[in-house]
Amino acid sequence: MGTPTDFVQKVMATRDRPAIDAMIGTDADVFQNAQLGIIEKLQPAKVPNAAGILPIFREPYEGWAFGFDGGRDGVTYNANKVKNPPKSWIEFTERVAKGEFGRAVLYPHLTATDGLAITWLINRELGGSLNDPSPVIKRLREMKPYITKFWTSNAEPGTALTSGEVDIAAWTDGRTFGVQAAGNKHIQFALPAPGSPMLTICFMKVKNGSDVAWEYLNCASDAKNQALWNQFFPGYYMTHQNNDYPPASREKQDPTSLDRSFKNWIQVPWKELSRLRPQWMEAWTREIGA
Repeated sequence: MGTPTDFVQKVMATRDRPAIDAMIGTDADVFQNAQLGIIEKLQPAKVPNAAGILPIFREPYEGWAFGFDGGRDGVTYNANKVKNPPKSWIEFTERVAKGEFGRAVLYPHLTATDGLAITWLINRELGGSLNDPSPVIKRLREMKPYITKFWTSNAEPGTALTSGEVDIAAWTDGRTFGVQAAGNKHIQFALPAPGSPMLTICFMKVKNGSDVAWEYLNCASDAKNQALWNQFFPGYYMTHQNNDYPPASREKQDPTSLDRSFKNWIQVPWKELSRLRPQWMEAWTREIGA
């Protein structure tokens, strides 16, 4: 049990006989782990079920991993306080910067993968590029006086929203569904245009790890097993092309995850963005300082 960062540290400390044989992480973690040399390329003969994973959840990782599940990044808000949620990411940033929501806003820190993905997308919408994050950094500097906290743990926005500490947060749909299931029906989710950055939980084989890990990865890439897992996490999308969502999950799915086009997601150039992350972090620290 732990976080992707914990897993990397454990494997790095036990390279010859890794403490972990298979591990999960985000898209950004895949390329970091490949660069560190602690994972190995997937062997199709040992993970035959992975052939059924949709190409958009295999090809971007260049053989290092496959995507397992994911959700949408968007805006979660207290519907008793926010009557007109932002319809686009740009509108969200503009309204925050004008102080419309007061000092009752949460935004993900750049060290969180959700933060990196959302910040990249907003920068793109503002006319920036991978090599030039200055447009989004400038906008975040304007928003900062109204941001209660730049969150690093995915659990933080749920606590802040349900306690009334904040009224709106850049957060995930799956976590929002969990808060709603706990009885907080006034906490709602909206997907701003042009959509959500594609952010997926990925499975990887640890280099020098036990061969039994291949069985685990093959299990995780099986359509029926993904559907069984999804019973307990309704609303999250799964990655196998033949996955049949349970009814409770189907009603929470984005229409484009049901038709498997995933048109409401924007592909993030994770390999390049992971490489440039230190440059973005430097600009963030210098200008935002949070």
